[in-house]
Amino acid sequence: MKVREFKTTAIISLTLVISQMALANSAEDSVRKGNGLYGKGHFNEALKEYDQALIDRPEGQVPKFNKANCYFQLDDLAKAIDLYNEVAADSKDMKLVAKAKYNLGNSYFQRGSKQKDSNLQKALEDLQTSIVCWRSALEINPENVNAARNIEVARLIIKDIIDRINKQKEQQQQQAAKQKQLQEQLKELAEKQKALAQKTQQTKKDADEGQISRQEAEDNYKTQAQEQSQLQAETKQALQQIQHQDPNNPMQQQMQEAGSELEQAVDAQMDAEAQLKASDGDTAKESQDKAVKHLEDALKKLSQDNQEQQEKQGQTQQPQESNEQQQQPQQKEQKAAVAPDATAQEILDKEQREKKQRQILQRGGYQKVEKDW
Repeated sequence: MKVREFKTTAIISLTLVISQMALANSAEDSVRKGNGLYGKGHFNEALKEYDQALIDRPEGQVPKFNKANCYFQLDDLAKAIDLYNEVAADSKDMKLVAKAKYNLGNSYFQRGSKQKDSNLQKALEDLQTSIVCWRSALEINPENVNAARNIEVARLIIKDIIDRINKQKEQQQQQAAKQKQLQEQLKELAEKQKALAQKTQQTKKDADEGQISRQEAEDNYKTQAQEQSQLQAETKQALQQIQHQDPNNPMQQQMQEAGSELEQAVDAQMDAEAQLKASDGDTAKESQDKAVKHLEDALKKLSQDNQEQQEKQGQTQQPQESNEQQQQPQQKEQKAAVAPDATAQEILDKEQREKKQRQILQRGGYQKVEKDW
């Protein structure tokens, strides 16, 4: 009986071993097929093979790593970053960990480079993170010259971004000063217009009650018409300041809305001036009240919190990507075709053409993702 039980157990164990070996072989076959597709630039098809490998061997880190490389090539950097992080955290193979950290640095670098024209602060953070990743890769593999070179290139770009951020802050401070001055000017204009409307109202009241003669009322209206003309000129001057604002001003939308209010204020002031010249106190007062409202509304537009707009404002050299590619969990590795990528010199030349003033970037060049199959 015991012999029979032993034989049964042996058969079950042998079946499990065979099954595991079959799954392992199937996973390796899928990885090999994926690598072949990757080498031909068929990254979406390669992803399917790596996914199949992970179905056969969910604990496999190599297909997950190669899958991340596909996402990198497809420019889906968020997914690539997530997968590289998983491999770096879970793999027991330190060579693979080093490659994952190196490629992680490349991914952050790529994402940061894409944000240089839209969000300088986020670009800076990603580039700084890329250096951290490359340093981690160097701690494991000090002979990774590409990582060392990429760090130097990233430092140059970071310096350039910091210079741009500082310049941007200086421009924002200047814009804030001009804006504050304009706000004070509009506040003064609104107070003057309100005071002039009160004068017009008082003249109409005094004339109706017989406190002043008709001629005196006409003289008062005439004087008020001159004052109204002067206020109109000052309002036009404020409008011109708004129209000549830097189009990159983070408050551009509010500036435009304030400008629209000032245009309506000018129109109301023109009407008030004409009515004052005609000694029509009632209608002139109505136009003056409209001018006051538009001036106050323009002031409100400029006084709105501009923090959200400033946060949105933001914004190369590329490291030579040498994304490292692993074929399968075997010690023997074979070289596969490397997907065409820009060289360091090509990247530097492109940067020099686009940003001629950044002469400092002529010194560096970033190493592209290696594929160590």
